[in-house]
Amino acid sequence: MNRELNAGDFKSVAGSHQISPQEWQARIDLAALYRLAALFGYDDLIWNHITMRVPGTDHQFLLNKFGLLYNEVTASNLIKVDEHGNVLFGPEDVNTAGFVIHSAIHLAHPEMKVVFHAHAPEGLAVTALKDGLDYLVQDTSMLYGDIGYHDWEGLSLTLEERDHLAENIRGKSCLIMRNHGFLTVGETAGEAFMNMHYLIRACKVMLQAYGTGLELDKGPQNIWELSRRQYKDFPPGKYEWPALLRLLDQQDPSYRN
Repeated sequence: MNRELNAGDFKSVAGSHQISPQEWQARIDLAALYRLAALFGYDDLIWNHITMRVPGTDHQFLLNKFGLLYNEVTASNLIKVDEHGNVLFGPEDVNTAGFVIHSAIHLAHPEMKVVFHAHAPEGLAVTALKDGLDYLVQDTSMLYGDIGYHDWEGLSLTLEERDHLAENIRGKSCLIMRNHGFLTVGETAGEAFMNMHYLIRACKVMLQAYGTGLELDKGPQNIWELSRRQYKDFPPGKYEWPALLRLLDQQDPSYRN
């Protein structure tokens, strides 16, 4: 029988807490990721979640306080939890589904330091398509062969689903959660964000192209494979992230607080 988690499962074990410079920088980057998600329309009121592994730890990660809008998230109001859901720093307002989805990835794939979950409306329709996503335009080739699929298991509240999520994203940077939403990962905040950005745009372009009713040219497979290799010279987030932070600082630098 699947065991469902509920709010009462999350207990605080917090005591005195010192934030290292490395953790503080991670907090700034993660808060920036929340703000960018809101700015680009990848948020969903108070729902969804983005997490980052705490630098220097194996099984601790940061996530948002449940109930905050993404544009209210700051470096200081992020919560720190462990793999059991114990709150190490901050209030006990933890999104249960957030813990299940993200702990699955953080525990099984330590190289995936940032996990970004979204229900972006531009692409939700694709999660309901039996054949999934078609690659149609050049910039989707950066994700060519890098997208996994996860069957819908209802609300992500069971610890058993963690195993399925971890297996389905193995070796991939993106996961289409059928009938549900999207998941992207990265070693950095910038990588996770750009993976999500291009995944959502690929879905949007696909729906627009099919919506014309005209015959599509999907391009030859060898060119898709070539373009995928070429994109390795432009790793997602490497060049975009500093520019995205400048954009945030111009609009509202309070995410750094």
